Amino acid sequence: MCRCCSPPGVGAGGIRQPAVAEAEPPDPAQQMSLPPHPGLGAERTWYARNAPEAQLHSVLQGHKATDVCIVGGGLAGLFLAQSLAQRSISSILIEARQIGAGASGRNGGFCSPGWAATHAAIEKKLGVASARELFELSREGFSMVRDTLQAVDAELTWGKLQVSTFDAADALQRSRDHLAHRYGYDIEYLDTESVRSRLDSRRYHQGLRDPGAFHCDPLQLCRALMSSLDPSSTELFEATPALGFSRMPAGWQVRTPQGSIQARRLVLCCGGYGGREVGRLRRMFLPITTYIVVTPPLAALGQVIRTTDAVSDDRRAGNYYRIVAGDRLLWGGDITAFGRHAPERIATRMGRDIAGFFPALAGRDGSVAVEIAWSGLMGYARHMMPQVGPLADDLWACTSFGGHGLNTAPVAARLVAEGISGESDRWKRLAPFGFCWNGGLFGPLAAESVYRLMKLADRWRALGFKSA
Repeated sequence: MCRCCSPPGVGAGGIRQPAVAEAEPPDPAQQMSLPPHPGLGAERTWYARNAPEAQLHSVLQGHKATDVCIVGGGLAGLFLAQSLAQRSISSILIEARQIGAGASGRNGGFCSPGWAATHAAIEKKLGVASARELFELSREGFSMVRDTLQAVDAELTWGKLQVSTFDAADALQRSRDHLAHRYGYDIEYLDTESVRSRLDSRRYHQGLRDPGAFHCDPLQLCRALMSSLDPSSTELFEATPALGFSRMPAGWQVRTPQGSIQARRLVLCCGGYGGREVGRLRRMFLPITTYIVVTPPLAALGQVIRTTDAVSDDRRAGNYYRIVAGDRLLWGGDITAFGRHAPERIATRMGRDIAGFFPALAGRDGSVAVEIAWSGLMGYARHMMPQVGPLADDLWACTSFGGHGLNTAPVAARLVAEGISGESDRWKRLAPFGFCWNGGLFGPLAAESVYRLMKLADRWRALGFKSA
């Protein structure tokens, strides 16, 4: 789940060896008997509720062999399978639950160029020239998503608006100019009057609008990718969690509940939902929970939110939202590093949050009604950038897209495919960020503490005080 795209770009996990028997047809009862992942819960997302019922792929049974085994059926895993097939490399993709069940299919649906880390942070780490190269990679990933959705005539709604909750006219104009002059990317500055002509909230001031960004149904994207894969080069297995993996003389063996996979190479594409089965990679990212709700139809919505743009605010612990189905509001925000809230609690908190910005939408109880609520896990590295590259010989990772995965997971997957095939070493552009330790037992505590400090800083700024 994510602000700009989201949570995502990774799947909920899955793994298997040389084929001696064909997989049996899917057994829905068996497939749905898996215990729920603690980060998924029992909630059904807005996207899943409105999607056609998907036919489940087989559970992996027996032993199979392949060039590449991909663990995780989210955007990273699916785009990787596609990119490998384009290079005549066969793969087996295993997913612990259903394709798109993790962050990739349950995020906010925002898609724009950029990374979760700020331009300033990337420039400080790499220098301006390398930062420009990374920005172009992020645009490449954006184009991959756009082209995939347009190929199936999926609905794209253009425009993304980021608004400020305090007077930030000078800073926003500098940001606009910085993007234009340093990265050749043009966005629009909106003054307070222009922002409030679109959003009927006194809590908003100026904003930046990206007319070239869009928002979409992320689960539809996952399913479009899944449908595009050729079974002759890519085998998909759902309800097939990876139990673990071990090195073999000629590659890796991945164990699953009912079989195994022998692969020359193994790629781990499971982010926030990855557990002990992904080995030491699990110690390199933090699973962070975020929350989304969808309201029932709201008669006043069109008078209060007078734009079809996806909207996010500039708070470091802010909200993101967009109109869906014409008269409903999809609203996301809040993060926690410990556990997850029940849907009822999510609905209560988010309903009050919406009313705080748009009181005209509130009912007599001072809150906005919520019809659907869900949570999702994002995989975050401490440096806020993806963790992409080899962990060992023929063992790769493609993960940690926290908060900006809709465009970055696809291009990262392409870079891994290029690296595996020997076509290029473009993946090394992300190597300086590395696979850093997540802080162990203290990681979630530190993340939760930082988040609480961010919320305090947001309130301080909203009162007109400057913060560090």
